[in-house]
Amino acid sequence: MSVLRFMIVVAFVVVVVGLGACRKDIPMPAVKITAEEAQLARGKYLADHVMGCGGCHAQRDWTKLSGPVVDGTAYSGSLVFGKDDGFPESFHFNAPNLTPHNLKDWSDGEIARAVALGQSKDGRGLFPMMPYYQYREALAVDDLGAIVAYLRSLPAVPSDKVEPKFPIPGFVMDGFPKERALREKAPMPGDADYPKYVTTIAACVECHTKADERGRMIGTPFAGGREFVIHTPGAGKVRSTNLTPDPETGIGAWTKEQFVGRFRSQTVEAVRAQSIESGGFNTVMPWSLYAGMTEEDLGAIYDHLKSLPAEKNLVEKYAKP
Repeated sequence: MSVLRFMIVVAFVVVVVGLGACRKDIPMPAVKITAEEAQLARGKYLADHVMGCGGCHAQRDWTKLSGPVVDGTAYSGSLVFGKDDGFPESFHFNAPNLTPHNLKDWSDGEIARAVALGQSKDGRGLFPMMPYYQYREALAVDDLGAIVAYLRSLPAVPSDKVEPKFPIPGFVMDGFPKERALREKAPMPGDADYPKYVTTIAACVECHTKADERGRMIGTPFAGGREFVIHTPGAGKVRSTNLTPDPETGIGAWTKEQFVGRFRSQTVEAVRAQSIESGGFNTVMPWSLYAGMTEEDLGAIYDHLKSLPAEKNLVEKYAKP
């Protein structure tokens, strides 16, 4: 389960669990869509880079480092996920198409509610692989509106619809949608809560925290150790690294310049130039998406991580098959 909880990190998944059908409708966020250039640019930046929606709801090339998005598939939906991705055999679903081809009948409020609160158009709960339970803790209504506006602006790309299949409810214990009042305005750079805001909507904690077989976090937040399936032929498993400021096992010895530079160097061109041989190391970390974040926002994430308690946790990053 853990691999897809990461891959669908930064994006929403319109797939359902039966228990969600019994819950009451959650009020839709009152987003304002202007489709002005500034709003569209903000939505594109958040969806493409900070939250990574365009990478999760797409097909990825696992013969290259970090599985860059296959040209022409961004936002058109992923391949089917199931047993080979670490799920029980009865699981069968995908990250759906987020272009107007699929969302044309959704209202702005319905899309916003799915992204931030985890409830689909028909009122059923979304399967919490997409970390809406992180988004609802921080994502502001103005940023949410920008994301909706951007999704509306995408070209309609046809794709086959996948009917999700899940086992009996209860596999997921704590991710069901909840009513929550969202903050109206996102903080600005320089505000005291800005570093935490960016780190939360980027859902870093989701992948960099050890989890059990049900995907529930059981480790120290941000201390790493979560295990993911690698799709490169012959590959083993990769584990997330420790992001706490421990100087020996975390990022305590890193400077901000080193941290930012690590991200900014992993462009689409850079990862596509790194082919992965059978059995070689690869990672599910979508480096080429995060490479598009601004130095200011990457620096803000660094500042928040450095403010956390240091946790000594040496992680073996890669286990060969």
